Amino acid sequence: MVHVSDVFLAAAAGSALLATGAGVLAYVRTRERTDHAGAAIAATLFLVAAWSAALGLQWAAGTTATAGTLLRVKWLVSLPIVSTSLLFAFTYAGHGEWLTTPRTAALTAEPAVIGALVVVNPNGVFLAGIEPRSALGAVVLVGEPGPALVAHVVYSVLAGAVFVSVLGLAALRSSGTYRAQAAVLCVGTAVPVTTLSLFALGPSWLPPVDLTPLSFGAVSLALLIAMTRYDLFDVAAVAHETVFAGLDDAIVVVDEDDRVLEANPAARETFALGDDWVGDDAASVLPGAVVESGLLDDDGDDGAEVVLDDTDPDIAGDGGYGEPVPDPTYFEATCESLGREGLRLLVFRDVTERRGIRRRYRAYVEHSEDIVAVADADGVLEYISPAVETVLGYDTETLEGEVLTDYIHPDDRRSVARPFAESLGRPGERVRLSFRAEHRDGGWRVLDGVGVNRFDDPHIGGYLLNLRDETRRDRYEQRLRVLTRVLRHDLRNELNVVHGYADVIAAEDGDTAEHAERIQRSAERLASLGSRVRGVDQTLRRTEHGGRPIDVTRVVGNVADRARDRFPEMTVTVEADEAVAYADELFATAVWNLVENAGRHHHDDGPRVAITLSDDSGTVEVRIADDGPGIPAEDREAVESGRETQLRHASGLGLWLVRWIVDGVNGELTFVDGEEATDEPIDDVGTVVVLRLRAADGESVTTGSVDQMDPWDVTRARAQRTDGGDDDDVAPFDQAVPPQQPDGGP
Repeated sequence: MVHVSDVFLAAAAGSALLATGAGVLAYVRTRERTDHAGAAIAATLFLVAAWSAALGLQWAAGTTATAGTLLRVKWLVSLPIVSTSLLFAFTYAGHGEWLTTPRTAALTAEPAVIGALVVVNPNGVFLAGIEPRSALGAVVLVGEPGPALVAHVVYSVLAGAVFVSVLGLAALRSSGTYRAQAAVLCVGTAVPVTTLSLFALGPSWLPPVDLTPLSFGAVSLALLIAMTRYDLFDVAAVAHETVFAGLDDAIVVVDEDDRVLEANPAARETFALGDDWVGDDAASVLPGAVVESGLLDDDGDDGAEVVLDDTDPDIAGDGGYGEPVPDPTYFEATCESLGREGLRLLVFRDVTERRGIRRRYRAYVEHSEDIVAVADADGVLEYISPAVETVLGYDTETLEGEVLTDYIHPDDRRSVARPFAESLGRPGERVRLSFRAEHRDGGWRVLDGVGVNRFDDPHIGGYLLNLRDETRRDRYEQRLRVLTRVLRHDLRNELNVVHGYADVIAAEDGDTAEHAERIQRSAERLASLGSRVRGVDQTLRRTEHGGRPIDVTRVVGNVADRARDRFPEMTVTVEADEAVAYADELFATAVWNLVENAGRHHHDDGPRVAITLSDDSGTVEVRIADDGPGIPAEDREAVESGRETQLRHASGLGLWLVRWIVDGVNGELTFVDGEEATDEPIDDVGTVVVLRLRAADGESVTTGSVDQMDPWDVTRARAQRTDGGDDDDVAPFDQAVPPQQPDGGP
């Protein structure tokens, strides 16, 4: 006959074995995990096994002294179970961030304090007493609870309620496999929480024995079921709502029989899954494009491209009347094993936008007139854009795989190869390029551009070259250099001859001498033209763009003083505020050219010029008005527009010089017609030229060069003519006709 006491011992042994087996399986399946959920549940199960074994041994020892010792051992091994269980619950449910260092320390503090009281038991604070009592047909030692034991039992019941609540919320948030896992854990944990609560209440009908170690056998059995049937620790539910369900990628989990176990909301929306897809065959639930990709095949590739478009009626409309056919959607699909054989995770990433961007960039490159190429460290062309066919006459297939330097002019190869070799170890370094490349017809084309070291970029992995055909520009600059040289050399040679014969004629008396003097003045103007044009170009090239703070008031005053000295018959008035603006040393030249224009091209005696300087709203404005005949409309239009044509051009260089100087400091040049100028300080206004500069209030003023007005000696011919003539008769450098035929330019 089976005795009740024997059944109790068997139950204790069975609980210990179940807990040990579940703990070993949990450890095996979680030893490679990075979180602590597996370690926490394995520790809990091993403690439960020790607790159940201690209970069985104490029951078998009866009322001996050994039984009393085992009674205390049983309580000692049970104390940490509350802490390890809570660690598992929080980690499993995705709330690992709650387990801060202070909270973890608090969880370990309770079992440590209670454990010390179990060992010492001062004044019966944990066990008020130990006495033999009859229970389940046997006489065993039973401990009378003290205050500390009662507090621990209450704490354990509350912790169990928290455990069930955390997993219950995880079950409600989850679906499919995850919900089943959490539900099984909740049901299993409810059993020991119930037995512990009954032990704390101590009803009369319940034996005076804590049956919680035996009830933990139900927890161990629940964990075994969850690990074997519902893939606990194989398919983790960690932060399911935020990680799995919240992902933009479509994710589908299938088992070894290709049945769908789980699909996140993105997958359900993307593949138009209904409500009854769990457990169905993946081939019948997922679109045909997924099946055809080979992801579900045992010997299929790990990755594939899946294209969903209107050819799949389960995904898109039929494109009938009133219903537009959607554009194809491209997915980058991967298949990964989840640990158990046959359990796979299918991930579908929407790359439609990325694919479109790549296609657009490729279109930009392939339709650009510039050559885009990629070369490796040896100069072998790995890619070259179709523009090479237009520029050099080769098709891309011919050049790809060829060495770039083989197509560079021998005299230019070293200048190209050296900077590239030096930048080989410096990712991101840019190298300027200019070389002659061989055309298919045997000629040479001048290419100019930039090469960048992109070996660190996995999408390029070489030198990225951007080259532009500058053959026309190079030829134009070459012609310009030749023409400039001819202008300066040949024109001067011919004018030297004119000078020589003019000197001979000038030695004679009468009208012939006067004519010869006029020839000499014209020859001097022509002789200086080439060098002056070159001086303008070189000086403007050296001008610092943007300008520096200049005392504009001082510049205007100096120009006015010089104008009164050079043109005694001219009346020059100045109305000037104190103003500092961004300009440079050439600004004085610009103002001087405009003031001098009034003196040179006025038809009557006593020309009048009014200079008005104002500083308002961050802009310094210089207005130069005169009562002369005015600048011709075609000259103003050409300079204001910045372009010359055969029908519209400025006849002199003076206005262009002013325009270039003002542009160089980000200023503005405009003209006001005399009929529209009503508020000027003089009457009968012929021309008003307005210069606007950016104000530089509060900036330190640059000094030392503001007095420079004529850097190219444009208003003087020679320091002193041999015949005692005055240089006032010498026309400015841009005037190529006699003074009585003014060209309107300054």
